[in-house]
Amino acid sequence: MVMRMFNVLRLLFFVLSAFAFAISLSACSKKAEESPKSAEQLKTEKTATDKTVRDNAVYGNQVKALDKAKDVQKVADEQAAETAKKIDEATK
Repeated sequence: MVMRMFNVLRLLFFVLSAFAFAISLSACSKKAEESPKSAEQLKTEKTATDKTVRDNAVYGNQVKALDKAKDVQKVADEQAAETAKKIDEATK
């Protein structure tokens, strides 16, 4: 009985050691480094991604609505700046 338990523990130790060895080998392996992308490549990828998202049947309408909301905010900011400028000119 004791011998059987010893053999089980020895087998368990062997399996755990092999597992730890495999993990250490995979952690130490070199990974291929990607070359840095140029600004033009990043811009091209972003444009393609934006087009894909806007054409998406599920999220396309939401993204377009968000774009419109941003445009509305931009117009509101411009009008607020013009109004502030007119008030400053009127008070001088």
